[in-house]
Amino acid sequence: MAFSALCSLSTCASNFYLSQFKPVVSPKIALTALRALSVFLTLSLFIEPAFTRTDTRSERPTLAVIIDNSESMTIQDGAVKRDSAVKIILGQYADELRAIGNIKFYRFGAALKASLPESLTFAEKQTNLSQAIEEISRLKSIEKFSAALIISDGQFNAGETPTYAAERAPLPIYTALVGDTAIKRDIALRRVIAPEMTVVGAKTPISAVITQEGFRGASLVATLRSDKEVLERKTLTLTSPEQTLAFELVPKQVGETKFQLTLSTLAGEFSTRNNTQSFFIKVQKQKKKVIVIAGLPDPEISAVRNALATSNAIETVFFTQRGSSDFIEGALNLEQHKDADALVLIGFPNAIVSEGSVARLKTFLESTKLPVLSLMTFQSSALRLKAFEPFLAVRIGRTTGELLDNLATIKLTAQAMQSSIFRPLAATLENSVRLAPPISYLDFDFQLKANATPLWTLGIQTRATDKILLAIAKSTERKTATVTAIQLWKLWLSPESDVRELYRQTLLGIIEWLTANEDLRRFRVEPASKLFDEAERILFSATLQDEALQPISSAAIILNVKNKATQETYSTVFEPGSEAGLYNAGFDRLPAGDYTFFAEAREGERSLGTATGSFSVAQTGAEFRTLHADAATMRSIAAQSGGKFYMINDFAALLADLKRDAAFQPLETQIVQSFELANLAPTLILIILLLSTEWLIRKLHALP
Repeated sequence: MAFSALCSLSTCASNFYLSQFKPVVSPKIALTALRALSVFLTLSLFIEPAFTRTDTRSERPTLAVIIDNSESMTIQDGAVKRDSAVKIILGQYADELRAIGNIKFYRFGAALKASLPESLTFAEKQTNLSQAIEEISRLKSIEKFSAALIISDGQFNAGETPTYAAERAPLPIYTALVGDTAIKRDIALRRVIAPEMTVVGAKTPISAVITQEGFRGASLVATLRSDKEVLERKTLTLTSPEQTLAFELVPKQVGETKFQLTLSTLAGEFSTRNNTQSFFIKVQKQKKKVIVIAGLPDPEISAVRNALATSNAIETVFFTQRGSSDFIEGALNLEQHKDADALVLIGFPNAIVSEGSVARLKTFLESTKLPVLSLMTFQSSALRLKAFEPFLAVRIGRTTGELLDNLATIKLTAQAMQSSIFRPLAATLENSVRLAPPISYLDFDFQLKANATPLWTLGIQTRATDKILLAIAKSTERKTATVTAIQLWKLWLSPESDVRELYRQTLLGIIEWLTANEDLRRFRVEPASKLFDEAERILFSATLQDEALQPISSAAIILNVKNKATQETYSTVFEPGSEAGLYNAGFDRLPAGDYTFFAEAREGERSLGTATGSFSVAQTGAEFRTLHADAATMRSIAAQSGGKFYMINDFAALLADLKRDAAFQPLETQIVQSFELANLAPTLILIILLLSTEWLIRKLHALP
């Protein structure tokens, strides 16, 4: 069909030509030319001639311009602020920058971000030069950067020393220093050294590192205060560039407490924003409070009492059963002991205890979520223990048991050898167990819970079994430990000191493990920091899990924060994060002050949990603790990366040197294109057209 169309086209063209124009070339010459060209093109299909074309392209180099967007860039040096100097230079040399190559602008504070110069705010509260260099190094191959230019005052207060990142950088980094390198006349509270945790009533050392320039001989007053009162004032005479002032803090209240250290203002200070710092200390109780509820008098009670008494870190409150509902030490008033850290049950509940006492204990445990250690005795009632299974590390298989009297021995599991409970006995543990006397075992077919770890199993003489003697468990609700061995008190009365120590350390180690500060909540909400700057975005994260510790991603979580002073409330909603069970929320900014927060997670009408906490918003002044420009850091970045260092006023020289840099030259690329005639469809079409034209001419002129 294509050939017929070509023939028809050729016929029409020839007829039109012959009807309108008189041929100036004889038909024989035309036929010879057509035949020669057809033969040439046909031969080309066999000898495959090719035509080659070479194009040369020149690509302009690309420069990454990285501008410090932190708050220190608002410091005024002489008559000009640093941020104004940057804007003036970028505006003055905008055409020259565009002329040298492709320009891509970035800003950095805590992190590097693409940004046009007109979007700069100079309000970020952190300066992480190292992260900016590392990120631009990563983008080098993607954006095809030939070089980078950092415009900054050289001060940084986050990340590692930027010199190391510059040394690893795969491109030359030019640096332009903004600001005066002369040290300002100023006083600064450089840092506060305080422990993250202490105990109530303990003398806690606090150190303040104070620097000064130009105030030698002057005196200032440093004030340490809590939310409620001034705790201590000290006067310091400034005699050297850096001095340390020591305070002694005695916390009076349990909980996380905010403290503030402030330096008095002296006339002539360059800035007062670096005179105050706030910090938080978590204050814990001096001793762990352990409630011990025991059944009727039993040697185990005395052994536990004496073993716990050997620790200065434990305060015990005993309730020893005398009858069905009364106790030797007085009424079982558990509401007075909600501040307890752990509960120990010895042979309790037994068969004769009243239902009211059992109900009170169960309600108390459910409301407080205290960790529980249970020790079995001959009094232990499997029927009553069945109701207490949520507070055990094992399940009760049957309510009647077989007794192994003085026939049971302790066998250590592999987990016991690795457990922190027995770490102090690492050298003697196996020998202590070998020397331990036989004990008893009442077999209620104890079964290990799914989240439990066996530490001891039952041995009958030299034969080991898989029956549980000691197990520990950890869930989202609480930690539990259960000792199913009976007459364990025999270890405390052993003549062998190592065996007595085994009994003591087993109890103390379990209580230490039970009361260790681990967050077992299924719903957790945390602010990104305990202390935010008032111009900073207030960020929160939340995690949510179900009873099987699987993430929940479909919940609705509302967050309310309240200013303690004004009682004003702000609300927002958490959005699902990038990972299952993770949520994020935030406020653009909040007024300065101390805040509490309350969050609730719901799925439909069902509440999945609540979370509370606190945080503060203040002027942190971190960007004003060092006021002079740091030329040494900027020089080092340039030297280590193969770039050059300049002052911002030498911007013209910077651009001139950058244009001469071998790494910042146009990239010439040669593109070679080859055209093979034998592979081109137009060659075949042309041959057909030539042959068709020759045939038509022969027909029109009646030539053979």
